[in-house]
Amino acid sequence: MLPNTQARAPTTRIVSQSVVPRDITEEFTQAASKLKTGQLVKDEYFTLFEAVGALEVGRNHLALAHCGEIEMIIDLMDTSHKQIMDPKMDSGYLGPEEKGKGLEDDYDVLRDLVPEEVVWIMDELLCHEMAWHRGHPLSQTLFTSIYLDKLLWPIPRTFDDTHFGCGSLATEKQIPDLVHIVLRAYCLALIKCCDFVHARVTSEFYYEVSSVQIERMLLTFFELAQEEDFSTQLYNRTLLSHFEYEHFSDVLNRAISWIDEQDTIDAAVRSAIKSRLQFRQEFLSGLQQDINILETRSVDKLESCLSIIPALRESSNTSRPVPESFSWKIQRRLASTVPPRPVVKISFEDALAHLKRLCQDGIHLNQVLDYGGPYNLKVAVWTLLSRKPQPSVYIRSLIQTIIMNRSTVLGALPVKQFIYDELAALVLPSSILLEANLDETEVPSDPRFQIAQLMDGFVRRFSQPFVDTFRSACLNRCRIRRTVCHTLADWDNLQMEAEDLDEQLRTLSEEPPLELPNGDTTYSYPLSSWAYHQKLIQFRLILQLGFELTIYAPEELPGMYWYLSHICSTHLGHIDRIRTFILAAVQRDRRSLAKHATLRKSFLLFDRLTTHIVAIDAFAISLHALYVLLSRHKVLPRAFAPNAYSNDQFRYELRMKPFLQITLPELVPYEEYNREATLQGDSDEVVLERATKAIGEARKAWEATLANGPFDDFNGEKPNAPAIEEDWKRDVKDTMRACIGASIAIETVKKALVNASGAAEPLNLRVNIPEAGSKSRWHDWWAVPQVSQAQTQSTKA
Repeated sequence: MLPNTQARAPTTRIVSQSVVPRDITEEFTQAASKLKTGQLVKDEYFTLFEAVGALEVGRNHLALAHCGEIEMIIDLMDTSHKQIMDPKMDSGYLGPEEKGKGLEDDYDVLRDLVPEEVVWIMDELLCHEMAWHRGHPLSQTLFTSIYLDKLLWPIPRTFDDTHFGCGSLATEKQIPDLVHIVLRAYCLALIKCCDFVHARVTSEFYYEVSSVQIERMLLTFFELAQEEDFSTQLYNRTLLSHFEYEHFSDVLNRAISWIDEQDTIDAAVRSAIKSRLQFRQEFLSGLQQDINILETRSVDKLESCLSIIPALRESSNTSRPVPESFSWKIQRRLASTVPPRPVVKISFEDALAHLKRLCQDGIHLNQVLDYGGPYNLKVAVWTLLSRKPQPSVYIRSLIQTIIMNRSTVLGALPVKQFIYDELAALVLPSSILLEANLDETEVPSDPRFQIAQLMDGFVRRFSQPFVDTFRSACLNRCRIRRTVCHTLADWDNLQMEAEDLDEQLRTLSEEPPLELPNGDTTYSYPLSSWAYHQKLIQFRLILQLGFELTIYAPEELPGMYWYLSHICSTHLGHIDRIRTFILAAVQRDRRSLAKHATLRKSFLLFDRLTTHIVAIDAFAISLHALYVLLSRHKVLPRAFAPNAYSNDQFRYELRMKPFLQITLPELVPYEEYNREATLQGDSDEVVLERATKAIGEARKAWEATLANGPFDDFNGEKPNAPAIEEDWKRDVKDTMRACIGASIAIETVKKALVNASGAAEPLNLRVNIPEAGSKSRWHDWWAVPQVSQAQTQSTKA
């Protein structure tokens, strides 16, 4: 075998005589010209595997680069291969501009830095830290710092080994004090902060872009960009997790004391360095508290961080850049299956903005810790995690742990009591099913003993799925919808299991039947009714998140808002059924005042739920009718050309895919859905009247919802959560603004219909549907169209 440095002559390509190449460009062009717009041609044997394999052609050629043949291979590749391949796919390849520089950086970490340079390095490290919090890999952020690399590799065995001269002949005495005392302390504390965050996130559910997914980024970029929000890969490095927190706190205290003694440093620069060390000290203490916030209830450290942020911003102009202290070449030494990638850079202002939100969310997290019943906890968690932008993955992971850790909710409440509180509030107020206890009844033949056994089995089976309905809110918005789509089928099975339990419990509790007006009798089925209630909530959540995530095309909006209204109507009917059985129980037992007080609380909760669902239902009806009018008169924008890719029935089957396996409520057949979604048989006047009436009811219902407030009265008290309550009110007010916008759009369409001379004449309207997240979209769940008079040619003239 020839050495890598010896030149080699290109090998002659041998072409078989049986292969006769010919130009097919003209034939291919003629065949392609016969295809209609939107028509697809696909070879059934050319699968996704072959498609990805085609992209790997260049990568396979570069496999020989490690043998020193990279130059020869590039010379032999044709132009198309050069466009696909990237020389950086080989981690050992050096471009023309890097010849003679080698794979290692020549930056000396033992060099003497001026204080302004230390300020810049600290700020740049903070930017990289916040970029990592936002989901970028460590290899493209913090691990590009040469200073951090020297601290982390080789892996230090003792804390004294964690200095910039580790692994070299240098000693601590050879390192400048500003670097060894101040910058080292900041870097070590930063690494420990990342260790606390990494440990918390990896202990809970999160979604990460894996190396395999990265290689498929070209095919699934948009999905990955929306659904994956954190990278925990450490690339065979350690975040010093084996060292105790006290070591890092001590070096920070020493650095702060040292910088106070340096009178020779400019006062402004010395103050800038000290403020950064103090911030790092407070931030490290706040992260170290972690789950202990359940006991301490202290947010002083995060509040201190917030108070220091203005000083960090004001003193950033005292820095002097040292860009050579960061290098992407370090990625070549990391244990990674992907090639080196560009360094991720975010501005210092963006980093401070993200840091400020993280601290504020951590402070307001304290308002979730006071237990006020399952309903109030769900409102508080959902409101906090629905902020825009959504709280960081660390905050969301911490909330997951707080919701349930070691079979306790909020660190104190047993999960059995948590689910019993939910049942007592909705379907079983003052019921013997919740009062039976194995500790008080020991005779197996006693019905109360058997009831207690069945209820304990119910808790074991249902507690985790029920708690997960709270924890799923801690995911990012895309993953919430996808997770709920999967758990919906599980709850359908749970409802059937609950129905079997209800039949057994009905016999043991001797529940009397309820006689219906038609003479038939029925029973309450409380457990399965509760499961059905949870399932209908998830139905609504899937549909409403679909509007927020812009899953539905404009032409699908009429049908999807009708389906949302259909689910709301079903839910309202189910709540009325539960209320009917509770009223019957009140009429049967009028003796206990305590029971009546409990029942009254349940009725108040029913009124709150009913008002909210009526508000959603009425708004959905009005938007459905409005979109039907816009679609009828062909002024509604379309995402799909006629006869392109699919049709309305195929799209309906796609949207209903999460509901196909659900037994109750039954899936609406397409024929019925199409008839109701398009309001077949109703004139424009009837549809317009429907929209006008419904939007009026919606505005009244949302006003009543706002007046009720976010929290229910649980045991005579409501949670004291002013920040969360303010966010909830802002969300409801945004919905009310959307109602006003819908009213204006309906009136505009009404005027256009009046001014139209004939039914066949198109309406002179221009329709724009604002994107979710834009300022013109008042609420992400309500895609209210902006309808305006279109300019005619005469108007333009």
